[in-house]
Formats: sequence, C-alpha cells, structure tokens
Amino acid sequence: MSFNNKKILEHVLFWIGIFLFYIFSSTEPELFKQTIETTLFKFPLLIIAAYVFNYWQIPHYLKQKRYVVFVMSMILIIILLTIIYRFMGYYYLDQYCANGPYPLISLVDFPFHMLLFHFPALIMYFYKTNKEQELEKEKIHQLEKEKISTELKYLKAQLNPHFLFNTLNNLYSYVITKSPKAPEMVLQLSEILDYILYKSQRTSVPLEEETHTIENYIALERIKYENRLKVTFEKNITNDTQKIAPLLLLSIVENAFKHGVSGSIIKPEIKITLTQSDSKLEFNVWNTNVTTKHGNKTDDYKSGIGLTNIKRQLDLIYPKNHKLETNKTNDFFNLKLTLKLD
Repeated sequence: MSFNNKKILEHVLFWIGIFLFYIFSSTEPELFKQTIETTLFKFPLLIIAAYVFNYWQIPHYLKQKRYVVFVMSMILIIILLTIIYRFMGYYYLDQYCANGPYPLISLVDFPFHMLLFHFPALIMYFYKTNKEQELEKEKIHQLEKEKISTELKYLKAQLNPHFLFNTLNNLYSYVITKSPKAPEMVLQLSEILDYILYKSQRTSVPLEEETHTIENYIALERIKYENRLKVTFEKNITNDTQKIAPLLLLSIVENAFKHGVSGSIIKPEIKITLTQSDSKLEFNVWNTNVTTKHGNKTDDYKSGIGLTNIKRQLDLIYPKNHKLETNKTNDFFNLKLTLKLD
C-alpha cells in the first residue's frame, strides 16, 4: 500500500469511528433513529471544521504565532457552521422539537456548538500532532544512527597507513632477495586487508577473527624489526565466537606499536594480554614509553590521535559497557580496557 492510500484509509477509518461514537452515544434506544439522522445532518459540518482547523488555521495562523487572526478565524468558522446547522435544523429537524419549531437563531448554546463542531477536530489534532512527533523522533534517531555509522567508518579507516606502506616495502625486498619469508608475508597481509576492508564492515565479528588479525599484525611487525623487538601476546579465551566490534582491539595494538616501537629505542617491548570469560573481556597492552633526548614526550605521543580514536569508538559502540584506564611510568605506557559484551 502506498503512502497516500494508507493516509486516505486512516482518514476514512477515523471518520467511521467518529460517526459510530456519535450514534452510539445515546443511551436511550428509542432515540437511536433520531441520533442517526441528526448525526448525518451535522457530519459534513464536523468534517469541514476538522480539516479547516488542522490544515488551515493551525499551520497558517497558530503555528505562525498569528494569534489574533487565529481567534477571529475560529469565531468566524463557528458562527458560519452554527448558522448552517440552524438552517438545517429549522427546515429538517422540526419533527424532533417538542417545544415548538427548531430555533433559527440562538446564541444561548453558542459555546456548546464550539465544542460540538470542534470535538473531532481536536481529536484529529492531538492524533496528528502525536504522529508528527513520533515521525520526527524516528527521523532524528535515524539521522543519529547514520551519523554514528559514518563516524565509525571514518574511525576504522584511520588504521595507520604507514604500517601497510612499510609492510609492502619489506615484502618487496624479500621478493627481490627470494626470501622464504615472502609467501607467508603475502598470506598474512592479504588476511589483514581482507579483515580491514571487508569483514570490519559488519557491526560485530567473532573474537577469534579479531585476535587472528592481531597475530598477523604482530607477525609482520616482527619481520620488520627482527630481533630488536620483543612482543608477547597471551590469550585466555573461553569462547572465541563471542562477538566484538571489529578493529577495536587491533586499533589499540596498532597504537602501541606506533608509540612504543620508536627508532630511538634500542630494545622496544610490547606485551599484550587478553582475558575473556562469559560476557566480560579484559585487554591489557604495555608498550615501551617513548622519550626524546631531553626526556620529554614526543609530539606524536602527546597528540594522542590514536588514543582519542579508540576512546571515541568505545563511546559510540559501548557507551555504558566499557572502562578504559591508562597508566604510565618512566619505562612503560599501559592501556587496560574492560568490556561488557552482549
């Protein structure tokens, strides 16, 4: 069903409901026929009042804060409808008037006619307003989801391109020298790229896929730094099919290599521990603390772009289900992440 057909059906059902309400509002069975006839007489006026009120007076006057014009138009419409109703009653409803002919003009019950004509209009107004608010909330919610999705894609795309560049350079040199390490490097790099470019587009991935990518990443970095780099990765996982946001742990590892394996460090060291039990995950990463010759943090380290990226991903994906702690000494920088997974 198209949107327009659905809207027409809603209006038809609304007026059927109003009509049934009016004819069954009489508690006296002997007046049922009279109620039906009087409702049929007044029904076109109810429809006019409802649509004029909701599609002309409200949007053009009330919402535009033209209050005086709104009130004057309300009075004018009510007077006009009342006169029409009086004429109809004067000529057609005399049979129901026990105390003489139906009055043509009477201002005594004017307030009654205000409610009489605008009762369905007010019901339509509250229904219409409530539906518009729901649609607006849904629209805002959808925009927020799209914004979060776009931002996450941007954050995921920030995995250090230098890693890929350096890996390709190393791979090129190994291919030239016909090193036996080259085929394994190609396999590891292809798996990382497959994960980053395709699998990471999913909302969540099995923990096994994330840890396997981390292992490939570490293996390629070991080839690059050879014996100068010491890396340990300890895992204690009870359920490797547990779902987790892709690239989150990998980003932390990548950040540790970026800041902790500087060329100025003679013996860079990185230690990683991962513990997962039930829905709780703890991820600990230590990396060598980078200092300059003057003992100050490097500009790159102070900028903290990678850490800011990680914090933002956590706020978007696990807003109330994470705890991120950092600690630093003269020798090491430690990041500890605790996650409550679904």
